[in-house]
Amino acid sequence: MGAGCGAKTELDVPPLVPPPPECATDSDCDDRRYCTGVEVCREERCVRGVAVQCDDGDRCTDDRCDEATRACTFTMATRDNDGDGRRGPRPGTQPGTPDACGDDCNDDDRTVFPGATEVCNGRDDNCNGVIDDNATFTPAGPDVAVSEPSLAPSSVGGVAWSGSRYLASFWGYERGAAHVYFTARNADGSAAQRPETRRITISEPDAYGAGVAWTGRELGIVWQDRRDGDYEIYFNRLNAEGEKLGPDQRISFARGFSINPSITWTGEDFVVAWQDERDSSVGNPNGRNFEIYLQRIDREGRQLDDNVRLTRDPANSESPVLAFGGGSVGVAWLDGRTGTPNASGARAIFFAPLTAALQRMAPDLRVTPMGFDAVSPTIAFNRDRWVIAWHDAAERSADREIWGAVRSASGSELVAPLRLTTDNAFSRYPSLVPLGDRVMVVWADDRMADGYDIWARMFDASLRPLSMEQRVTMASRDSVYPLTALGPNGDIGVLFRDQREGRWRVRFTRLQCALPRQ
Repeated sequence: MGAGCGAKTELDVPPLVPPPPECATDSDCDDRRYCTGVEVCREERCVRGVAVQCDDGDRCTDDRCDEATRACTFTMATRDNDGDGRRGPRPGTQPGTPDACGDDCNDDDRTVFPGATEVCNGRDDNCNGVIDDNATFTPAGPDVAVSEPSLAPSSVGGVAWSGSRYLASFWGYERGAAHVYFTARNADGSAAQRPETRRITISEPDAYGAGVAWTGRELGIVWQDRRDGDYEIYFNRLNAEGEKLGPDQRISFARGFSINPSITWTGEDFVVAWQDERDSSVGNPNGRNFEIYLQRIDREGRQLDDNVRLTRDPANSESPVLAFGGGSVGVAWLDGRTGTPNASGARAIFFAPLTAALQRMAPDLRVTPMGFDAVSPTIAFNRDRWVIAWHDAAERSADREIWGAVRSASGSELVAPLRLTTDNAFSRYPSLVPLGDRVMVVWADDRMADGYDIWARMFDASLRPLSMEQRVTMASRDSVYPLTALGPNGDIGVLFRDQREGRWRVRFTRLQCALPRQ
């Protein structure tokens, strides 16, 4: 039977037409580029060449194939930006480590490099990880008043060195309400501007604080403010004259109080921490229940993501303090989870290291031993470790003194809690100045008959004493709450609260740096 109508026979299917050849000779495939290798023609098809591999086996060079010279080039992966003859490290590495390919710890300053002469300037000149090697620090008086008598009672907020002046904040009373103020101070503590103080908070309800952090260009400042009814956390940025760089920003938005803020600068962002009452349960027999919250804020003052809750224990977590170092954020706080909140002997200091993005690196870590009523935590990152200090307020304790402990960058214990002060009187309110191979501890002490004074002592990186205890202030009445900042010529500026004139005011003094004679 023949094929059906319309059906095709094999003779009706057109033959397949092979594609045209890509090449006849190797030259037809040549892309005229040296670094892609030699292209060849095989069976009328072009085959890619093998790219030229440039590798001199040196991790400290950037290796590449250069079309212009038709050869491999090997250039140093690091640069000497400041022309001091020493190269800075590769991005993401630490100076002097094997993969850094450079050992200059500040490649933007030609006076700082390995082998440089160390001078008193609050910097690590010779890149050995130590600030002002072997320096001694002695009181350089007299101290000076910072807050005006009309703002008494006043108390400290924060202090930082801008590179040309100390920038300080405090709170004080004006027309019956508490407000936050700014002042700029010369190296000796004298006023650097007129008027001497600038009022930061503009609303009439009370505002207290305020912690500060200097970025190298502007000052981040954070405080607690009752303009919205409950206390909430507010933030702003100031220039070196104390002028606001934008409107006040409310950081916390929740029921209950948000108080006791702290702030640090990571090199990229501000991080703010505070205690927050939003998680208190209805009918809580212990009353208010505070947890620790954090917030990142970028250089331009924009809040990054939402508030981050750190603690999740039903007992109070209070008074957080922050520091940044080694690429991470350290948070220490006062915690009642080990007993009845606010009962003597119940409070402990806890600590947690976080990434700069506020991701946990470890769980909550208890720092203080049982039996303490630990208060007034402070924290600093000292070259490769966290130093945490506090004072013991337990009435039954014979050691109502300053204590300290050391934790690794990841949070493990390096030095168990040690008593840092040795007298039989009360020692309170420690402040830490990290210097690399050692740390200065400044505190208030009432061993003298005329009340509390500011004292200081140097310890090594493991909190072993390196110097005698020094009395810094000599007032006839109480001087308390010291806050410290490394200043010019290696000096340590000290802002503190003082009652010598009857009402509480804020004053400033300094510890003067001196190096051994060469």
